[in-house]
Amino acid sequence: MKVALGLVAFAFKPVLGLLFFAAYAVYFWREIRGGDDDEDEGPDLEPLKFQPKAASPSTWAVAAQTALTLVVIFFASQLFVKQLDAIGPMLGLSAAVTALLLSPVATELPEIMNAVIWVRQGKTQLALANISGAMMIQATVPSGLGLLFTRWDFDAALLWSGLITMAAIVYLLMTMRGHRLTPARLTVAAGFYVVFALGLIPILA
Repeated sequence: MKVALGLVAFAFKPVLGLLFFAAYAVYFWREIRGGDDDEDEGPDLEPLKFQPKAASPSTWAVAAQTALTLVVIFFASQLFVKQLDAIGPMLGLSAAVTALLLSPVATELPEIMNAVIWVRQGKTQLALANISGAMMIQATVPSGLGLLFTRWDFDAALLWSGLITMAAIVYLLMTMRGHRLTPARLTVAAGFYVVFALGLIPILA
């Protein structure tokens, strides 16, 4: 849907950004109401930093630590964007290409590290939930903001990225639905990023 919207122009297109926020709200509400933890990993979680000795931390402590974390993420993201603006010209790349190639890698590294840590601790459910939740945010919130505050007009590079993303999704869905998902076949999905990067060369040329 969002790739198709990047190819057309009409007056009320920005309003459709609200649909992506609504999609995330529905996802969030369903997860909160129906979240069954089959592995019962809650007791094994690390203690809250604000109340490290409390078996069940207070609500205010949880809210305060979450708020502080969001503030740190906000300022760190500002620093990250400014560094990307500086790195792009050094590499001879435009801001859009720098964002396409480097931003996804940098923004997803924390999710990868979280998943690796939890898998090594045997908390596979937490690792999967972390990745799926991050992907849901990536698929909805940035798109909603983009539709609301930009022209959302795709050029060749953006269209190429959207097509490669859809191809990777189709590959993963077919593999999982056919119950043929293995570590090797999952690793193949990384090849789509390589194809994307190589495809940018003729597009930019």
